[in-house]
Amino acid sequence: MAGLVALVAVALAIPLSAIVDSDEREMFIARLEIDALSTASLLASQPMSAWESIALSTAERTGARVVVVDGDRRLIADSDLTDLDRSFDRAEIEQALDGFLASDVRFSQTLGLNLRYVAAPVVQGEQIVAAVRLSLPNSVVDDVVNRTRLALALFVGAVVVAAALLAWVLAYSIATPLRRVADVADDLSDDLQVRADEGSGPREVRSVARALNRTAGRLAGLLQRQERVAEDASHHLRTPLTGVRLRLEAIEDTAQQETVQREATAAIAEVDRLTRRIEQVLALARSDAGSDIVRVDLLEIVADRVSSASARAKVEGVRFDLDVSSGVDRVMAGEGAISRVIDEMIGNALNYARSVIRVTVQQVDARVEMCVDDDGPGVNESELESIFERFERGSQSIPGGSGLGLALVRETARSSGGDAWAQRSDLGGLRVCTTWPVTSSSTG
Repeated sequence: MAGLVALVAVALAIPLSAIVDSDEREMFIARLEIDALSTASLLASQPMSAWESIALSTAERTGARVVVVDGDRRLIADSDLTDLDRSFDRAEIEQALDGFLASDVRFSQTLGLNLRYVAAPVVQGEQIVAAVRLSLPNSVVDDVVNRTRLALALFVGAVVVAAALLAWVLAYSIATPLRRVADVADDLSDDLQVRADEGSGPREVRSVARALNRTAGRLAGLLQRQERVAEDASHHLRTPLTGVRLRLEAIEDTAQQETVQREATAAIAEVDRLTRRIEQVLALARSDAGSDIVRVDLLEIVADRVSSASARAKVEGVRFDLDVSSGVDRVMAGEGAISRVIDEMIGNALNYARSVIRVTVQQVDARVEMCVDDDGPGVNESELESIFERFERGSQSIPGGSGLGLALVRETARSSGGDAWAQRSDLGGLRVCTTWPVTSSSTG
């Protein structure tokens, strides 16, 4: 708005400046001509002895030099008090003595500058007895015009400044409530209970705030229902699956036929796999629904989960290398998020590692980076991103997986304000990393 006003003001000021320039010059010259004519009339009505004082008073009033020259071209009055009774032959004096009003600019050899002059005849008894000339440097006229230009420029500047202030006030009155709505929209990713102020700002901003609050309310209700479904599913699915597993174990223990025992063992493995899939799906549902972000000790959780996985690793002939930097701060994460993520990362590594799994934890600026490397076959470069999609598996993955583990890793990390990615490990296999935001010691 300020730029538009400035553009319009400048566009109008340029031709207006030209008009003011012309008008100011013409007005100045017209006033000088009127002063010359009025001075000539006053001189004609007074005796010659009074002409010197008239010249002085006119010069004081107009700021011009006033000279009076008689018909013999002799100087008889001069406001500059130069020597009188000397020849004063000038072209404009000749024109005035011929009965014309002479008004123009010429270069004065005596003064060495351009001179603006007006010469008028002094008439007494229908005879031209003298000529009076008012003159001043032409720069005086330029100064008058420049002052007018400056006033015009100051006016245009004042208009632009006023427009800028008005634009700022209008923008502030709109942007401030809109910024508050934007802040609420940004906070909704962490807390669906926050609401925008529907009573401040322009009508359009209030309308946006109401729409945002309605959307937040619907999302909160939807996620609450999703959480309840996940909780109900967890209860109603695990209980019968546990019962099925117990019955299968009983069949495995009591069956006399080897074939029945093998089938029971295979069925138990399938039940365990199904239980694992259900747990992953429910974990993803909880990740989508979000959870309260709390401050947790990542190092303690990692050490605990590595210890829990050590028994399986020992059976499979895999050792753990734990590389933890000192002075790692606590991180912000959803309840149980880090346990689920590190379990999935270690479990994925155990499925493919040949002899070693390395778990690394280090702090990078305001985040803690947690990585798990293995020396397995790894993943093709083109698949490093797709393996984080739900139900997507790498071309070298082992049979029986669901493609949900790494999806759970990334989505859980992101729901806590972090991220996850994969790359080729220097051990030869896959390196999966997650980041978690650090909290200051004063938080919580």
